[in-house]
Amino acid sequence: MKTKLISLFIVLVLCIFFSSNVHAKCSRIAKVKYQTQSGWSKLYTVEVSFLTGSELNTATSSFDYSSGSVYATIFWDQDEVSVIKLINILLCGYKVTCDCIDNTLMDLQGYDQDGDKWNICLGSFCF
Repeated sequence: MKTKLISLFIVLVLCIFFSSNVHAKCSRIAKVKYQTQSGWSKLYTVEVSFLTGSELNTATSSFDYSSGSVYATIFWDQDEVSVIKLINILLCGYKVTCDCIDNTLMDLQGYDQDGDKWNICLGSFCF
């Protein structure tokens, strides 16, 4: 009985350790807009989480995302999320850190799962 409890404890500790690393991400408050047929939408101030495709694949138990790419995710409502594949060159490696995101000089841009173009502004001056 003691051995089973010790084994269970070790498994729980390992699960907690590895699950916290799986969801490593950088979140920032940003001003975002998307392109419509008549121009850009209004600016929305939202929390944006940045992850690599590899991190997204792990979080969603899928292979839907490009492992080497960086994605921005925006949760709107409980069942609505925009997943934006960034086209900026970011040297984040296998995990996105806030240093990687904070060192960008220009607005971030990318395309969501519907093909809509997005602009993500993290600084004081947005383009």
